[in-house]
Amino acid sequence: MMKTLMYTAACILALGFTSCKSDDDSFDCNAGDLILADALLQYTQNSTTATCEAYKTAIENNLANNCYLDADVIKGLRTELNVLGDCTFSGRVCLICTNSNVDEEVCRGENGNAFIGDRDLEIPFERYVELSTCI
Repeated sequence: MMKTLMYTAACILALGFTSCKSDDDSFDCNAGDLILADALLQYTQNSTTATCEAYKTAIENNLANNCYLDADVIKGLRTELNVLGDCTFSGRVCLICTNSNVDEEVCRGENGNAFIGDRDLEIPFERYVELSTCI
């Protein structure tokens, strides 16, 4: 996940300023890029529901205002929105998840994968949460 976040940030900063274009004159895409970069920084430094929601809103605003012309940047940001989901579990490192009627503590490892105890499930944590009932 961190690799995706850093790639997204690099794309925003590298391509965003040069390819910003808005059909709505009331939205400043350059300012939107700065807000997005700041929201990403805040989210990577402190992954809470609030920072996740701010980051997600910044992405949505820039996409809704057609700030990007590069299809790869747009695709990357849409993928990032899917990864963020509804920000419910943002910042939480471990959850209690039910699979096959068994409750287990599932944690997000440093590599972004789901872990049960020391065992790497080799599934991204967010994907595991999607497929399970977690609290």
